[in-house]
Amino acid sequence: MRTYFCHGCAVINGTLLPPPKGDGLTDNSYKLDKYIKHTLPSSCGDYKTVFTGVASESYQNYIVTAVASGHVQIDSKNRINIVYVGSGTTGIALKGGKWVGDMGAVKVVCHSDTNRIHGFPIAITELSSASCIQCGKIIPY
Repeated sequence: MRTYFCHGCAVINGTLLPPPKGDGLTDNSYKLDKYIKHTLPSSCGDYKTVFTGVASESYQNYIVTAVASGHVQIDSKNRINIVYVGSGTTGIALKGGKWVGDMGAVKVVCHSDTNRIHGFPIAITELSSASCIQCGKIIPY
């Protein structure tokens, strides 16, 4: 079962903590691999999403923005994830190196694990809604 908190409640209850700064988003091989995966377009056959803009600047800015403005999802494995719905395009989706769609939201996963935190663009159409477990506010997830 997943649990959801709106941004305000997640800050008040201490679930939402500041993201790593600077190299903290690429300071081990796992996070560096995720950074490369979601900032460099490639012609691989798999579906993947890539942030738009200058790679390092966009990646860090979107993760910081998600943590500053997004809402919290605690998944069935008790991992803290954050979803932020942007006001424009956050990235693109590629399949086989070809554009297949624009992304308008960001998901930061493993927020509570400093060794695995990373983010990627997602489509707004992938989102649904739920209620904040603390205040009842409706939030997209």
